[in-house]
Amino acid sequence: MLTYLINVTGDMLALSLIIGIMLAFMDSFCKGKGKLIYRIGIGVGLIAAGVRAYITNTRRLVGGWKVGAYGYGIALGLFVLTAIILAVFSHWFLKRKEGKKIGTVAEILISSFAGLLTAAELFCAMPNVYAYPFKFDTGGNGILSTDFLFRLGGYLLGLLLCGVSCSCARRLLTAAAKKGYSRLLYIDFCAGNVLWCVNLFAMLMLVLTPRKVIDSPELFDFAAASNNYSYWYTFGVFILLVITAVIFIIGSHTKKEPYSTNAQHRKQRAVWRSGKRSSVVLAVCFVLGILCATWFVELNTVVIREAPIEDPVIEKNASGKDASLVVPIEAVEDGHLHRFGYKTEDGNLVRFIVVLKQENTTNYGVGLDACEICGEAGYYENNNGQIVCKKCNVIMNRTTIGMKGGCNPIIIDYDIDENAITVPVEEMIKNQSHFKS
Repeated sequence: MLTYLINVTGDMLALSLIIGIMLAFMDSFCKGKGKLIYRIGIGVGLIAAGVRAYITNTRRLVGGWKVGAYGYGIALGLFVLTAIILAVFSHWFLKRKEGKKIGTVAEILISSFAGLLTAAELFCAMPNVYAYPFKFDTGGNGILSTDFLFRLGGYLLGLLLCGVSCSCARRLLTAAAKKGYSRLLYIDFCAGNVLWCVNLFAMLMLVLTPRKVIDSPELFDFAAASNNYSYWYTFGVFILLVITAVIFIIGSHTKKEPYSTNAQHRKQRAVWRSGKRSSVVLAVCFVLGILCATWFVELNTVVIREAPIEDPVIEKNASGKDASLVVPIEAVEDGHLHRFGYKTEDGNLVRFIVVLKQENTTNYGVGLDACEICGEAGYYENNNGQIVCKKCNVIMNRTTIGMKGGCNPIIIDYDIDENAITVPVEEMIKNQSHFKS
């Protein structure tokens, strides 16, 4: 659950806040045409991201890294153009009178380039978010399994947090612009996009420098550091909004607005209340964002304590060749996961596991330390005594170990008596293709 909450917020939270800022910008400075153009840009970006998710996951057209690199490059180019246009009209924004909209030409230019910029940013950020639901591997247990529902719950909570943050940013800044803080909205608009485009530049370098398309160790170091501390971009945008919220809340107590009727006064107060409520919810989202980047990550970090690979007793046939692998019952009757290995003549270490299914019985689960779904990743035993797949974190049902299906260990032939479990060496040779040499 936490995995997908962390992943979705990491991919989308900062951009969601920036989209909220840009929506407030269009609603406050543009007429109906500019608002519509920008929202069309958002729709185009969502569709384009879906197409990219399809392309990069199926790789039917071009290499996934090239698609990403084109997206980052286009987004950076659009950012430069948008910044130039904003600089041209900056005097108007800084000297704007309350309630006045920009001219038609400026409105179309700004909304068009801002819409294209947002589309490019969504194209870069959203494909992973689209793909996450198809990675809810539950080991064949189905969409109604607890594992699937937990993963889906984390994914939806991440989307909800991003959506609420976007809405609150928009409502706060729209209220701030109505109360005479339009310069703050302009500054947040510019600074937020600068922060995000620095992130996009770092992501582009992280794609190009390892492939020597751009051979610069300095840029690679910058990109790696940016990737390791990517949540600071989210915190940066949140801090911009928190500063705006603090100024807005102070203004709600100090500004004196003239009014001629009680209805007008109630309307004025409603705008202040809307902004303050959005500020409170935004602060909660900020705290949750910090938790997603820190404490939740620590909670979600699994320390895998692998069982050592033990050597079974090797029995030989009449010609002196390895015939069977023997595991004494007394070596595995403690109820814990035990791993055994056998090295074939081709040099492959083939691993198999043995685990007691039920206490006070001789019912053992035996299978390869690999499965058909996750390959040779293998299994470990967690602190609760559960057997877990290392790759997909699916918890095995002990009673089904030794049975075919899902993320269960690949079954092998074996014999068991009251003293030992015997596995033919032929089974190791037959299944060595599941393990890399």
